[in-house]
Amino acid sequence: MGFMSGRKQEKKEEEAYSAPRTTSYAPVKEPEPESTSGGSFIGETMNIKANISSDENVTIEGRVTGNINVSKTLTIGRNGNVTADMEASVVRIIGVAKGNIIASTKVEILSQGRYTGNIQAEKLVVAEGAVLNGYINREKEGYN
Repeated sequence: MGFMSGRKQEKKEEEAYSAPRTTSYAPVKEPEPESTSGGSFIGETMNIKANISSDENVTIEGRVTGNINVSKTLTIGRNGNVTADMEASVVRIIGVAKGNIIASTKVEILSQGRYTGNIQAEKLVVAEGAVLNGYINREKEGYN
C-alpha cells in the first residue's frame, strides 16, 4: 500500500495550492524634497499678492500671485497654488503653478504637480503623472 488513493492525492494537491500566498509590493515613493529648513514657509491659509524675493529656501503651501525670486530652492507644496513668474536655483512643483520659470539648476515637477508656462532650465525632471503645458528652453539666454 505504498500508493495514496486518488481522493487523498487530490486533497493533498488542493492543500498545497490553496496555501495562502503572501506577496507584498512596496508602493513607489517619490524622492523626499530636499530640506527647506531655515527657509520661509507660506502656509495653506495664506493668500499673498506681492513680489517675493528671498536668499533662502521658500516653500509655498498657500496661494501666491506676483513675481518670485529665490536664490535657493522654491517649492510649491502639495496645497500650493502659484500664479507668478518664478526665478530660483531649483524650482520644485508638487502643487499647481502657472507662469514663466527661470531656474539656474533645475525644475522638478513631481507626480501630483500641475504646471503651465515656459521653462528655462538646464535640467528638467517630470515625474510620471505630472502635467506640463508649455515651452522648454535649455539655453542660458532668455525666451525669444
